[in-house]
Parts: sequence; structure tokens; C-alpha cells
Amino acid sequence: MIISIDKIEENKDLISVIALVEDAFLAYPQTYFDPPEYGPALCQTSFYLDEDENLPQDENNLIKYLNELNLDWQLLPKDWEY
Repeated sequence: MIISIDKIEENKDLISVIALVEDAFLAYPQTYFDPPEYGPALCQTSFYLDEDENLPQDENNLIKYLNELNLDWQLLPKDWEY
């Protein structure tokens, strides 16, 4: 689930998104007594937008729209820069 959107780029019908995604990386591995714990991290994804479709302009609606797409998020390296 997306916490916040950091950057969106539109290149014709290809949309690239960088966002803070909850439970994106393993913060603490499972132990004999405790389950694994996951934390938020910056991730990226891309998808194609249909010709007759537009992205929502409001950030809350955009986050809701992106969450409904069930996108495959890729974790960005810690030293990644804009």
C-alpha cells in the first residue's frame, strides 16, 4: 500500500512512479519467537495507461487508484538519488 507519492513521470502512455510503500522491505527477520517485521521504503514501478484514461489529479485519489492496480513495486537502493 502506498504511503506517499514521491515522483510521477508520464512518457506518452507509460507512467513511472516512485513512492513510499509500506511493508516493502524486511526490517527484522523471523526468529524462533518472533515473526518477521517489514518496513516502508522508496520503490518504483511502471505501467501503461489506456488511451482514453487519465490519472486522477488529486493525490489521495491518485494513491487510491494506484493501490487498486496491484502494481509490482521494485525496491530502490538506499543510495539512490533523484
